[in-house]
Amino acid sequence: MLQSIGETIQTQPSINYGTVKYSFKCVRRHLFKDKVYYVHALPNMITIGEHINDPNPKYKLELNLKNIVYWKQEHGQNRAFGIKYKKNVKYFEAASEQLQKFRQEISCLIGFHSLDDHYKIDELIGKGSFSSVYKIFRQQDKKVFAMKYVSSKQKNDKENMQLVENEIGILRSFNHDSILKIYEVYRVEEYHYGIIVEYLDGIALSTLIDQLKKNQHVLKESDIKTILQALLMALAIIHQEQVIHRDIKPQNIMISQQHYNSVKIIDFGLSIKNQLQYNRCGTPGYMAPEIVNMRKDQQRAWTSLCDIFSLGVVFFKLLSKGISCFQGQTSDQVLANNKKCQIDWSIVQQHNYSKNCIQLLKAMLAKDPDERITAYQALQHPFFGDAFSTIYSDYVGHSISLRSKQILNPTLEKHNLDSQQSLEENSVQKQHVYNRDIRPSIISRRQ
Repeated sequence: MLQSIGETIQTQPSINYGTVKYSFKCVRRHLFKDKVYYVHALPNMITIGEHINDPNPKYKLELNLKNIVYWKQEHGQNRAFGIKYKKNVKYFEAASEQLQKFRQEISCLIGFHSLDDHYKIDELIGKGSFSSVYKIFRQQDKKVFAMKYVSSKQKNDKENMQLVENEIGILRSFNHDSILKIYEVYRVEEYHYGIIVEYLDGIALSTLIDQLKKNQHVLKESDIKTILQALLMALAIIHQEQVIHRDIKPQNIMISQQHYNSVKIIDFGLSIKNQLQYNRCGTPGYMAPEIVNMRKDQQRAWTSLCDIFSLGVVFFKLLSKGISCFQGQTSDQVLANNKKCQIDWSIVQQHNYSKNCIQLLKAMLAKDPDERITAYQALQHPFFGDAFSTIYSDYVGHSISLRSKQILNPTLEKHNLDSQQSLEENSVQKQHVYNRDIRPSIISRRQ
């Protein structure tokens, strides 16, 4: 919240300028005499004061999505940023390079204004219960992005907005080729957000699996290995950051039809970070046994191994011409079979896959989480040969240590069959976005 520091300054906590992430000098234009200010972007606020490291800055703005930064552009370049102060917007000018760095530093931490000045909407490519997805172009260079437009049906619908803010925060923490990238968040109206993400020109993995099922086609083991390796790499990074996706399924995985190693995990709407207690949530047929068998009113702490089980179900489908290991004519039947976790291994063994392939599948689908393999361990499995160390370095760009058994949180899924719908029990229903098969780009929600 923006506030002026005046008579009550003694009661305000001191500002720790040692945590400044970016700072620069700007100019506030006045009728008679312009005024110079120093801008500091801290982890939790923006300060604008008359002195460097000003202990009593005139302007302070908390970094949260309820607050807004305004932008003025000229010839496609940032010329000034603005903040609302006493019902008016105050603008501060600076060099475009400085404003661009400032903008990058605070992106996704605060809402931006004037979407139409920066992006042009091209077409609607997905729609759900309280969100729509558009293909958009950046005005500056005509680069293509996707925008997830989220609106709260009721002004007091805090739960939905919390889910959106949680997803934004988690996506912002990642920078990996196999994880959807987020760039900026716009406040279009008071209860409406425009989330700018990368545009994915591919298909959902669910579409590929449907094609396998329809044509009774079996993927080559080498192609499945390529897809699985890329997904395990992404999960290793996700879990290293203390995040559990909690909704791994084919609808939430995008893939290029030309290059099977080009995959993206999307839709982090159910994800949690550094959280030990949570309710059931997810899609039937993909959830780990320890999750699906929780009581509806129960809260427990699980681990990232729940994501591994869900990916194991996806792995099973790729090996079986699209047949699920938990089948049923209705969602309730699928859920019941999911709870029993009795897997018919002959469905995949009949296709003559290698011994290492089936061994890894069983390790990922172990009913007991204590016997289940982690993402890091799976990448070192003989199924992948000696490729792990090279690929790991290529994807990450630097070495990191991955803990073997991380105490994080899991995945669970409810209400769906092959076109699943995820929701979180004891909470609000998740937003749905229906992707076109032609260009199922963007943050997909439910198909």
